[in-house]
Amino acid sequence: MKKRPILYILLALAAVVLLAIPLRGLVRDMIVLPVAQFLWLARGYYHAYPQEAYWIIGLVLAANFVVFSLRLPDLEGLRGRRKPSPTPGPVEDLSFWLQRKRSGIFPKWYVARQLAELALAIMERKSTEQKPRDLSNANWNPPAGVREYLEAALKTSYTDYPRPHRSGSQPPTPFDQDLESVIGSLESLLESENDRHS
Repeated sequence: MKKRPILYILLALAAVVLLAIPLRGLVRDMIVLPVAQFLWLARGYYHAYPQEAYWIIGLVLAANFVVFSLRLPDLEGLRGRRKPSPTPGPVEDLSFWLQRKRSGIFPKWYVARQLAELALAIMERKSTEQKPRDLSNANWNPPAGVREYLEAALKTSYTDYPRPHRSGSQPPTPFDQDLESVIGSLESLLESENDRHS
């Protein structure tokens, strides 16, 4: 196994020697002479300036390297301080998902879930006995479509519904309800709760 790499190296050297003999003029004109001329010019420029100039350039480069490689705590703190992005409030969060309502089942379900939890929170404030677990036990009579919309959000998950087809058409779900009627029902619930406290 070790003989093969040695054989390849010997073959490569033989090929180089065989090619170097007929191409020596070309190699001299294209490689050797330009490299020698460049080195001669570089040597001339190097000796044209005093030695102190090279020391000054070297010290400046070293000082720059040291200054930029030092990590000062104050500078790092200033670089690291960024304004924290404000966390969105519930209204901004709901607005975000409302804008994406047509993109799939999750935004629809999430909006419905938030509205259902809001309805439960309003009823919890209204109720004196115990925390309502669902909308059917509450003393509230919204339209049938609104009740179905809110109860579906509380009792199901978005994974219970089929994904949109590849053609882009989405199968119907309980969350296709018009939101104006849902919000109107919640407003009436809230107004009745406010009337009770006033």
